[in-house]
Amino acid sequence: MDDKSLITQIRKGNTLAFKQLFDKHYRPLCVYAINFTNSKDTAEEIVQIVFVDFWNKRDIINVHTSLKSYLYKMAYHQFLMSLRKKNKETTVLEELKYKLLQDNNSPTAQELEHKYTRLQSIINDLPERCQDVLKLKMEGLKYKEIAETLNLSVKTVESQMRIAFIKIRDAYKDDFVLFLTFIDN
Repeated sequence: MDDKSLITQIRKGNTLAFKQLFDKHYRPLCVYAINFTNSKDTAEEIVQIVFVDFWNKRDIINVHTSLKSYLYKMAYHQFLMSLRKKNKETTVLEELKYKLLQDNNSPTAQELEHKYTRLQSIINDLPERCQDVLKLKMEGLKYKEIAETLNLSVKTVESQMRIAFIKIRDAYKDDFVLFLTFIDN
């Protein structure tokens, strides 16, 4: 089926036509996205979002060039959006951390020791995989390095960090800023 027929069928909600589009372009788009992300997992995530967006917007998609060019352009724009989001999240977290550290009165050595002991206890209560991921992060490793070290996907590392942060945040409530000081991004 040629690209025009494929688009026409997809607009009608034909899932087989969409599967054909997916099968034809998924792998080449992933290879293309890896050039920007330097991460197979991130590239695959971007391409999956592209296909979901394509399907969800099938009624309004207007391809003026080739379908292939259209998909590649969507992948590039999705990469830019994810990069902006990541940079914004990092900036917001850093600003929050800085502000909280400025606002926070300097604790005494005894208070710090007590809080550190409490943090260690909370970490020891985490599931084993969370502990492993968190300890490597606290040693300064990046998510990709942690994934390689523990033979996990980057997404799994992110998920385990999210679980750890939630449990620690819940345990610390108002003192979460202390935990952030122990983790070096």
